[in-house]
Amino acid sequence: MSDEALLKRLTTKRRSAVVINIFRGKTTPVGVAWQQDLTVAEMER
Repeated sequence: MSDEALLKRLTTKRRSAVVINIFRGKTTPVGVAWQQDLTVAEMER
């Protein structure tokens, strides 16, 4: 597996984990945006 494919796969897993945590109520989109130094608009993409 190439480095680029591995990075894309890991990024997808991380994004999925964030969405699951938001649905479970463990975090909020605003909280994740703050932790990752992003705006909420960037998160919603």
